[in-house]
Amino acid sequence: MNVLKKRTALIGVAVALSTVALASVLGTTERTARADTTGTSTFVDAFGCIVNHGGQVTRPAGSTIVIRQAIAEQTLGILNNFLQAQTTIVSVNDNQMSNVSKQWGTPFFSSDGFWFTVINVPSGVTLAQFGDQMRFTFALLLSTQVPEIFNPAVGGEPGQPLPNGPGLVFGGTCTVTAT
Repeated sequence: MNVLKKRTALIGVAVALSTVALASVLGTTERTARADTTGTSTFVDAFGCIVNHGGQVTRPAGSTIVIRQAIAEQTLGILNNFLQAQTTIVSVNDNQMSNVSKQWGTPFFSSDGFWFTVINVPSGVTLAQFGDQMRFTFALLLSTQVPEIFNPAVGGEPGQPLPNGPGLVFGGTCTVTAT
């Protein structure tokens, strides 16, 4: 067999093997979930995902993702100041950022002595099958400085309030994968 025919045969074998390898990889990659709200509403805590879990969490297949964030303060006055100074923006699957600042709930007093407020942002995305993914970007900003009081009764250092803001309180991107 001459060199040209041998080379052509080897290239043909390499192309065939590459095609088989690529086909097997494509079958195992994650899929971006589509907009759908037919699943079971499942919450993903923005701070928890972005800060505590490095931007990656899982939820059961069939989950319709609702982005959630809670804020707690020792006094209603500080919580109200925080709400007046905050801007909260969210993007789902790399779409344009949306201002959801007015979606924070009415503050309520909890049994552990804190005032809470919660924001729930429906993503409109259902992770229908194992491996489906959705991604959201969340940012919480303050236009002015608000105090942050640490409660010694729950492990905080006693003393003067620390300033919180102005600027980014926290933000980042979270990828949610169906299991």
